[in-house]
Amino acid sequence: MKRYLEDQIFSDALNDHKMAFLYGPRQVGKTTLAKNLLTTAGQKENYYTWEDEAFKRIWIQDLASVIKDNRYKDPIVVLDEIHKDRKWKNKLKGLFDVYQENAQIIVTGSARLDFFRKSGDSLLGRYIPYRIHPFSLGETVKNKLPPSEDWLEHSTTSFQFLELLNLGGFPEPLLSGSQAKSRRWGRLQKERLIQEDLRDLSNTKNLHSIDLLSTLLTDRVGSQLSFKSLEEDLKCSFTALRDWLRLLEGVYYSYQIKPYSKNIKRSLLKEPKLYLYNWALIENESARYENMIASHLLKSCHYWTDCAFGEFDLYYLRDKDKREVDFFVTKDKKPYLLLEVKSNSHQISPSTYHFYEQTKPRFAFQLVRGSKSTKSSFTGIRAPIQIMRVEDFLSALV
Repeated sequence: MKRYLEDQIFSDALNDHKMAFLYGPRQVGKTTLAKNLLTTAGQKENYYTWEDEAFKRIWIQDLASVIKDNRYKDPIVVLDEIHKDRKWKNKLKGLFDVYQENAQIIVTGSARLDFFRKSGDSLLGRYIPYRIHPFSLGETVKNKLPPSEDWLEHSTTSFQFLELLNLGGFPEPLLSGSQAKSRRWGRLQKERLIQEDLRDLSNTKNLHSIDLLSTLLTDRVGSQLSFKSLEEDLKCSFTALRDWLRLLEGVYYSYQIKPYSKNIKRSLLKEPKLYLYNWALIENESARYENMIASHLLKSCHYWTDCAFGEFDLYYLRDKDKREVDFFVTKDKKPYLLLEVKSNSHQISPSTYHFYEQTKPRFAFQLVRGSKSTKSSFTGIRAPIQIMRVEDFLSALV
């Protein structure tokens, strides 16, 4: 399937003679997308992967040959997983600086391409990063701009809500349509993340502890992350726990959302919430539901930011009086979206109204399942907080 970033990479990075860095979770579709770009250009043979021993020899001995000996004029070259070489940034910088006018380079990786960098020259200004995410309810190959007036102005639906909720958004388990296959795929993918990716890309000797941590985290999705509780369960130090969480983020197992504090009275300053890229691993349906929405929001924030539609950031809201709203999005540092997630309540929560009054975002919604959207709000409240069906809300996102 053609993915949502393909046209953007062509028209944006490659058109401006910059490298395109495409990165995201393992098996999210990076290689397929990159190969589709080559197929569209009629250059299928210009795909090179670190897993190929023949390419490793080329990488070591004469990397420039992938361009100078190429049969195509101004070729598109895909370099996959090259960050597994510790000196990849220096080698890539040298290649680009010599051949930037004669080739279009796409670099892909399943770990963050700058996460494990130890040393070397910066590639700043030479590339545009694109973060690819799993499938979402309204993913389309066309650009979906951030809503400006009507939230549903770019609404489309490409998948079924319950299938996404139960199978996750990764291509293979989602397209299989089988919950049993999804569970098996999720287990095997997590094993490879920890036993292969972390082993290859870090010097840690605590893979067993990190594996235990990854299991514990599935029961803490959507809650404020208690470091003390995890330290006690794992019998580890704060420093070790912090490093392990960072490694799990580095291989796209989990991500954190921090509390927003600007202009929020008595706001929390730390205590992040944690979510998983593969929400199908979560047994509790309410937590899985919240995680799925978080992942849709993060995907759109990354897409809109990477494609230069503005700088979008995802937070949650909570203060010391324990008032909380699930999600809060800023655009160029200013309030853009306030979002409270419910199952079926049509009564707007006092916390949602309280934070709306403090932030005055462009959009404010309370999501419900299995109901029609309505513009009604809590009695006596003039704030334009709309109750919206979750499928309608998600269909406007990327």
